[in-house]
This record gives sequence, structure tokens and C-alpha cells, in this order.
Amino acid sequence: MKRFLALAIVLAACDRKPASQPDHEPAAARPAMPAAEHARSPAERAARGTGADPCSKAHVDGAEVMPWIHDDLPAALACARQRKVPVVIDLWAPWCHTCLSMQSTVFTDASFKSDVDRFVFAALDTDKEVNAEAVGKYPPSAWPTFYVIRQDATTAGPDAVLARFVGAASLAQFHAFLEAGLKAQQGGAAGADAHLLGAERAIAVKDLATAEQELTAALAQAPAAWPRRPDALTSLISTVRHRKNLPGCLDVAERYLDETGSAAAATDFVVSAISCADELAADKSALQRAQNAARIKKLRERAAARLGKLIADARAPLSIDDRSDAMATLREILDALDRHADAVATAEKQRALLDDAAARAPTAMAAMTYNWQRCDVYAYLGKPLDLVPALEKSARDLPAEYDPRARLGWIYLKADKLPEAAKWTDEALRMVYGPRKARMLAQRAEIAAKQHDRATEKRMREETVRLWESMPAGQANPEALARAKETLAALDKPAR
Repeated sequence: MKRFLALAIVLAACDRKPASQPDHEPAAARPAMPAAEHARSPAERAARGTGADPCSKAHVDGAEVMPWIHDDLPAALACARQRKVPVVIDLWAPWCHTCLSMQSTVFTDASFKSDVDRFVFAALDTDKEVNAEAVGKYPPSAWPTFYVIRQDATTAGPDAVLARFVGAASLAQFHAFLEAGLKAQQGGAAGADAHLLGAERAIAVKDLATAEQELTAALAQAPAAWPRRPDALTSLISTVRHRKNLPGCLDVAERYLDETGSAAAATDFVVSAISCADELAADKSALQRAQNAARIKKLRERAAARLGKLIADARAPLSIDDRSDAMATLREILDALDRHADAVATAEKQRALLDDAAARAPTAMAAMTYNWQRCDVYAYLGKPLDLVPALEKSARDLPAEYDPRARLGWIYLKADKLPEAAKWTDEALRMVYGPRKARMLAQRAEIAAKQHDRATEKRMREETVRLWESMPAGQANPEALARAKETLAALDKPAR
């Protein structure tokens, strides 16, 4: 859920009809995945050879069904032109638990075998500099973001986009996304599908006004059983929110809260709705806050009931990661409603769910999926140190991954064990790369501040500024650079 908040403040066709595709529990919930390590790990990818044929760069990762070309969009496009098929882009990152969940659940389902001949699949780690140009052309709205693009998309432009999906997808949703891309490639998008495509292209170039118009038109024309309704609703409320129309955002939330299906999109819709409510509740005008209070409370109560029903539905097409996200969102809402005992009870259920999933994970990489959410819920329950042995095992099992080390640094920070927090964060800093390094520098600066180590804190803040200044187009973030400079400057101001 916080993947959407982080960005605003920041899912591949075949003879099968996706609308009638049974939306069953993803493969990760079943003990079918082989124990071979996930091939998106750096060590295994580095061992692969390359050939003159761009299509030779495509490899099946672990138990995934689709062969992926990693971190080379030009090669993927060349392969697609050779095969005369569109490209599916997976914009992901190793720290993104939803990305890892999609890889070890949805992408392992045999129903995608018929899609292998219809698409070229490209997995792009958004933190790698080699992907900066591609990220600039096809920006993520959250992690993961998926695109279907034309095989002749050698230059940026909205017409290159054939379909787009943001966040966690169920099997049926991802099949519908792929089918939409093929339909657009063949010029067959019409009605609601055409308007949704218009919105997706507008969002790709940050034209939110056009996106809102197209999404509204899509929903007005869509048949009741339109398989992409949850996708469109989630995009609509996010778009209205990013346009800073908070009352309008609440209007969308109140109208469509119960129409977002039973997959992860239902939680993502609630996240945007509650974000708008929280921003309205923080209005500086006491009169405005009072006028909004009853409306906001009613929305929170409806959202809590909606998520409670979703979580209780054992047949909902949710991965463990998706269900945990819903639980985390629910407990935040319950706390806002002063129902702390219910929030704690939800957190205990979430902790048990994640602990069991991590223990049953067939690979270390699959288990890493749950590291962040376990950190979050253990800290919420006031037991951060109880998770240390599991995180240390994750770090030992995955020597090439920075994420377990970053999580250890964070969990020790929450426990106020600052030397240990510094040790693990420093280890993560030696391994992390790209924009994610800024998050690790901020964590290390926070540790130094708590240690009253002003020199180290300032050095971390200075390095953060240099990092953002050095980012290539596509990864550059002017707002983050400005904030980094402000934070650094504040260190030199005399205390009052």
C-alpha cells in the first residue's frame, strides 16, 4: 500500500478470453514453485551469456513462465521488431515487495504459456542507470508499473503505449491488461477500452487533466462486467488526488468504494481515498476541518468495513503480500478511528500471516518478499528485535542483495540500537545503487543524528545532494534534490 504513497508524495494475448478467466489464488499461495533460486538475483543474471541475436537475451527466471530480457529495452525492442510483437515492460526494483510477489506468484502461473509467443518481456530495474532513459520515456506511477508498448517504439511518445497497469495484479487482471495491449496494437480498442487507453497515454506524459476526462468517459461507457473497471477506478481516484482536488477525490471515493473488485486494486483505491481524507483533515482552517470531520469519519468507517470484508474473503484473488497490504491499511484506518485494540488484533493476524508465508517460502528470494512488511508490523507491535534472527538469515542467504541489510538497519533504528543500525545501514550503502541509495543515506543520517554525530549526519546529507545532482535524465528528481538541499542547509542554522 505505501508503494503508492511514496511516489505521489510518488500490471503479458492468446486464444483465451480474459474476462472469463477464473481469478483463482495466485501460484505462490500453493506449494508448487520449485526450490531453485529466483533468477532475477544479480549473480545468476551475471552468469548468463549474450549473443548477437537480441532475442537470445531472453531467459526464464526461476519458476516464472515468461522469458525476460533484463535491463536492456533496446534489445527487447529489437527482438520485438524481429518477431513482430509488442513489448511488455516490468518496471520493478529489488526493494519492492509487490514486485517480488508478482514475480513469485502471478508470473509463475501456467496460464501465461500461450502469451510467450505473443510478446517480448522486458524487466527493467528502475534504480539501474542503464535503464534511466527507458524510465524517462515510460515512467512508473508506483512500483511495479507495467506497460505494453509498440515494437517500433524507438522514440518516446504517448502513441507508443498500448496498455498500462500499476501495482499488484491478479491473474485475470494481468491477462486483461495483456489482451488490452494486443487489441490496441491491432487497432481494435473502442468504447471504454479506447478511453482507458487515452488515459494511460496521458498519464505516461503527466497530462492529468486529459487523463481524468478519459477515465470519466471510460467508466461512463463501460459495460457492467468490464474487466478493467477496478484498474480504471484506481487510476481515476489517484489522478484526481494528484490534481489536488481533495473534495473531488472524496466524491470519487464515496461513489465507487464498493465497486473496485476483490483483488489488490480494492486496497489501492482505499489508500488514495484515505490519503485525500487525511489531507482534508489536516486543513489549516478550523472551520473547514469541522465541516469535513463527519464526512471523513464516515468514509473511514466505510473503508474499514470494506477492507475487513476483503480480508475475510478466503476466495479473493489476493497473494499473501496483497492480503498483508490490506491488513496494514486497515490497521492504520482503525487507529485513525480510535479503535486501537482492533488495530492491534489486525496487526497480530498480519504478523502471523507473514511469518507463516516466510517460513513456507520455497526460496530465499521469495522469503525476502515479506521482509519489509514484517519489519513494519513487528515495529508497530513494539517487538522490532524479535525479527532480527529472520532478517540476519535473509542477509546470509542472499549475500548479493542489499535489501535484507537495509531492513536490519531500519529495525535496529526502530529499537534504538544505534551502533547495530549504523553497521547494517553502512553495509547496505556499500551495495545499494541509483535513487534507492538516497533512502539509505537518509536512514544513515537519521541514525547519526540520534547518536549526536553531527559530522556523519552532515556527510550523509552532502552525499545525498551529490547523488541527486549526478542522476541522469529519467532518474533525476528535482523535488528530491531541492528537499535534500534544504535539509543540508538546515543543519548549518543555529539552534533556537
